Parts: sequence; structure tokens; C-alpha cells
Amino acid sequence: MLWKKRLCTMAMAAMLVGAVGASQAADVQHQSVLNGKVVTVIAVGTPVQEGASLMTVETLAGPMTASRATVAGVVTAVEVQPGQTVQRGQDVAIVDTDKK
Repeated sequence: MLWKKRLCTMAMAAMLVGAVGASQAADVQHQSVLNGKVVTVIAVGTPVQEGASLMTVETLAGPMTASRATVAGVVTAVEVQPGQTVQRGQDVAIVDTDKK
């Protein structure tokens, strides 16, 4: 019976360590949620907070945010340029959460 308790405790500890490690991911890829022609895109090296606009696209109602940062960090790569047409789900930028 004691070995079951120890096994359960070790399993819980392993899950906790895994959850903490996953929350400390370094590079987070962001995608476009809209199709359209890119109007603006954030520059590499820009610090961002969660919710910051990374890219806007032209829509019938005018420019609209098509990708927002889901984490705080620094933009380390941008994979689109103004004037380029993007599709929903296309990779837009990478934000490094280790660089805040």
C-alpha cells in the first residue's frame, strides 16, 4: 500500500514539474486569424505585452488586427511584410518570452 502512495506522489510531482516547464516556453509562434493584404507588421526587436497587435490586414471596414501577442516578450522574427497577402493560420511572428 505504501508503494502506491509513493508512486502517486511521484506522478503528481512529475506532472507539476512538467506544467511549470511548459509555462516557461521560450519561442511562441503567432498566426494570422484573418485573410487579407498586410497593412502593418511589428518590427523585430520590439518588446510586446500580451494582447499587443503584431499585424494588421486590410478589410472592407478598414485595417484590422489579424494577429495579437498571446504572451509578453520580444519579437524575434517576422515572417510577413506589408503588401503581402496572408491566409488565416499562416505564421506571422515569433515572440521570445525569455526576453522581456
